[in-house]
Amino acid sequence: MAKAVFKGSDDYKVSFKKTEWSSIFTGLDSGKYQMGGNNISFTKERSAKYLFSYPIGSTPSVLVVPKDSDIKSFDDIQGHTTQVVQGTTSVAQLEDFNKKHSDNPVTLKFTNENITQMLTNLSEGKADFKIFDAPTVNAIIKNQGLDNLKTIELTSTEQPFIYFIFSQDQEKLQSFVNKRIKELTADGTLSKLAKEHLGGDYVPSDKELKLPTAN
Repeated sequence: MAKAVFKGSDDYKVSFKKTEWSSIFTGLDSGKYQMGGNNISFTKERSAKYLFSYPIGSTPSVLVVPKDSDIKSFDDIQGHTTQVVQGTTSVAQLEDFNKKHSDNPVTLKFTNENITQMLTNLSEGKADFKIFDAPTVNAIIKNQGLDNLKTIELTSTEQPFIYFIFSQDQEKLQSFVNKRIKELTADGTLSKLAKEHLGGDYVPSDKELKLPTAN
């Protein structure tokens, strides 16, 4: 998506850097990076420090549970346990869920383990569920032989939008990227990229192409 945004640009020369999740934010804070992206959802706390783009899609996430689990839908996760990495989209989603279900919240067990290990832990009964993107989950279950796990699709309202973020001094870059997002949505490029890389048309509608705000 980022490559499509900057394709043919005379104003910006882009260098892509692969980094750890937390380094996206520290890199923006230090001025090392001007823009970041990696399934980043909107939170009030992030909006105080960073500029956001228009939404570029929603995370095609699934709920992963053992096949014998009593969890049948997103609502059933109340009172259960999951492993999460601090600052990720799923943490923001689950913290919001807990605010609405404070009488029986989800227990968040913070870890630095990767998703393969977290799904292995889930398979071994060390957690009750995991929310993660569908393509990655399906590949790990197949490659690791985690046959006792299954996935449950989440509804569109349970899929948070994801965004590019920018350091606070990058308003010009933010405007350029938002203009390109509108163009790529209008000509079908965004939809094509989502189908190719995410396995579905997980893109915002025209009316949803706007800056996020805190409720």
